[in-house]
Amino acid sequence: MNRFLCTLLLSICSISTVSAGNNYPVEVVKQENQKWRFQRLNAFYGDDETKITGRLTAHLSSGLPRGHVDVAAYTPSGELIAETTTNYVPSLLTHTMKKKGGVRFTATFNQPLPSNAIVKVAFHRDEPRPKVNPSHNGNIAQ
Repeated sequence: MNRFLCTLLLSICSISTVSAGNNYPVEVVKQENQKWRFQRLNAFYGDDETKITGRLTAHLSSGLPRGHVDVAAYTPSGELIAETTTNYVPSLLTHTMKKKGGVRFTATFNQPLPSNAIVKVAFHRDEPRPKVNPSHNGNIAQ
């Protein structure tokens, strides 16, 4: 019983330490024909950097298209403070993966943001790649 209480006390202390940093509101920029969605978005300052974390999932089980997540921080008046991008690994969204919330992503700013900053995220889809046969000088299948 004593061990349980010590573990509980240490857990509470670590949770309060993590939440002691600055948290920022995160907004999702909606796009036309969007078939994906963001979940569990969080932006916070800690360890001398601002981290933005979340999950990206799609409505279809075929998975997410190739692309990256654009992240930008703005003042309440709309002035850009900082911007970055982050890659994610496209994944087939199995039932288990969807239950977990989708594919994880993380972006960082190497600076603290003003306490009233607003963080915005958007998925930037890559252009579809044309399927072409690879070019080479000789065919070894003889």
